[in-house]
Amino acid sequence: MLNGMVKNSILYKTIEGIPDTEIYQDIVNLYSEIFEDADLKFFKKRVEKHAKLFSVLAYHDNKLIGLKIGYPYREDTFYSWIGGVHAEFRRQGVAINLAINQEEYAKTKGFTRLRTKSMNQYKPMMILNLKNGFDIINIYTNTKGQTKIVFEKLI
Repeated sequence: MLNGMVKNSILYKTIEGIPDTEIYQDIVNLYSEIFEDADLKFFKKRVEKHAKLFSVLAYHDNKLIGLKIGYPYREDTFYSWIGGVHAEFRRQGVAINLAINQEEYAKTKGFTRLRTKSMNQYKPMMILNLKNGFDIINIYTNTKGQTKIVFEKLI
C-alpha cells in the first residue's frame, strides 16, 4: 500500500520519524481514546527515544481513526509497538490494512522479523496477530504487574 492510498473511504498515510506537533497531538488523542490505561508520559518518552519511528495512520473525513506505530528493535527485527482503531471503525478492515502497510515497510527496510506484544485484555488484537501469522514466543510480567504476551513472525 502506498502512502496516501484510499481504501473503502479510509485514507492511509505513513510518516517516517517523529510526527509534527499537530499530527502528534492527534495520535495522542486517539491513543487516549483507545486505551483506558493510556500513560501519556510513557508514550511521549518512547516516541522521543526512537528517531526511526514509523507510523501508519488511517483517516476518515480528515479525522485520525487508526494508527500503527513501530521502530527498529534489532538489526533484523522491527517492533510493532502500538496500534489501534477508534471504536466506530472497528471490524471494517482498518487494523489489518495498518498492519499490512507496516509489514511492507519493514520488508523494504530489510527486516526479516516483526515483533509485537499484547495483553489478554486485548483479545481482538491477539486474534489479529495470530491470524496474521504471528507466533507466541514468550509471556512475562512487567514491572507494573501486567502480563505481556510477545508475538513474532518471519517476514
